[in-house]
Amino acid sequence: MLTLLDDGFEITAEPGRGRARLQSAERLWNDDIVDFRCAVDDDGVRAATSVRTHAGDGLTAWAAELAESYGGWPGLRTWRSLEQDLRIDASHDRRGHVTLRFTVRGPRGFADDAWEASVQVGFDAGEDMRRFAVEVAALSQPSEI
Repeated sequence: MLTLLDDGFEITAEPGRGRARLQSAERLWNDDIVDFRCAVDDDGVRAATSVRTHAGDGLTAWAAELAESYGGWPGLRTWRSLEQDLRIDASHDRRGHVTLRFTVRGPRGFADDAWEASVQVGFDAGEDMRRFAVEVAALSQPSEI
């Protein structure tokens, strides 16, 4: 289930289970760097990190491609942020369901000793994925502050 927030969106696996929030996108300077916050939580696990992207690092195109591939794909399709602080793995069961695993790393995601936490959420492949792609596109294009 995708829920809009004032400054982003939240994806919930099912009530009381895995949740990922992408929010607070900002473009601090007049350049292509877009920062946002990703938080994941599940039973007993809660983690968040700041995510830095260069013009979204292709996140919008990646999400749109997933939405258009409602018939399915083999294996994983993965998106990674510029500094490796967020990775999203997508898999399709070929029966109309997509699973997204959000993995956050910190405090320096690129470092070998960074901590890591992840949560898995599921979607229906059609309209739910199209809505996800629309919200990712909105998050990836914030105004300058």
